[in-house]
Amino acid sequence: MDAADAASAEPAAVPPIVAPDAPQAGWQPESWWALLAYLVCGFGVFILVSLLVQLAFRRQFTIATSAALYGANFVCFAGTAYLLGMRRRHLTWAEYGFRAFNPAWLLLALTLALAVLPARGLAAYLAERLRGTDFTDIQLRMDLIAPSGGPLALNFIVTLVGAGLLAPVAEEMFFRGLIHRWFSARFGMWPAVFISSAIFAAGHADSVGVVASSFVLGLVLAALYDRSRSLWLTIAVHATNNCLAVVLLYAVLAVQGQLR
Repeated sequence: MDAADAASAEPAAVPPIVAPDAPQAGWQPESWWALLAYLVCGFGVFILVSLLVQLAFRRQFTIATSAALYGANFVCFAGTAYLLGMRRRHLTWAEYGFRAFNPAWLLLALTLALAVLPARGLAAYLAERLRGTDFTDIQLRMDLIAPSGGPLALNFIVTLVGAGLLAPVAEEMFFRGLIHRWFSARFGMWPAVFISSAIFAAGHADSVGVVASSFVLGLVLAALYDRSRSLWLTIAVHATNNCLAVVLLYAVLAVQGQLR
């Protein structure tokens, strides 16, 4: 066997994963029209579908209404990220951000998930106090995550799956994998962290406390994603944080039910 045959017999080296924001991975700065398309297809369609869902259920927030809204959230945000962020650019899942990560990041991610929860609560409390609303404007959010009627256990399962699992996947694909990376490619890391977090917070604008809470979470998730380049990590933090919030809320509701 000569040298040429020996070389051809050796397995080809596996090419390294291209950094997400590198031009060859399809993440060079895009036009403002592209950003507008992302926001219209994500936010705009979700708002429209949400209104249609509420009309279909006659604006009565039951567990079926909540389940339909969680489904709309997933389809609109994950669908926009997949169609405009992946398919349009011909990216693999790994190039988009669903890539392996250093195991050392996992401990940091779990620590952040626990640390962010009280920070979010404090931010929400301060925002409500400064505005003088004292959480009186949070009823819409409570109607969604703790709808009236139906067994408490069923409501808990639907909310845990919808808000604790589906929403983090869809929102990380959209807000970090698409929106944050658009701003990062154009303006750099820290401007992108703050701007994308503000847009993420605006997506939760049903009360001032929820906006402030979401902004804090967005800052952590955007910075973590920019450093780790892995959506799996931000999904882990987001999902853990949301699941803990759902569990705590329903634990309080269960106790209140026992005390009545």
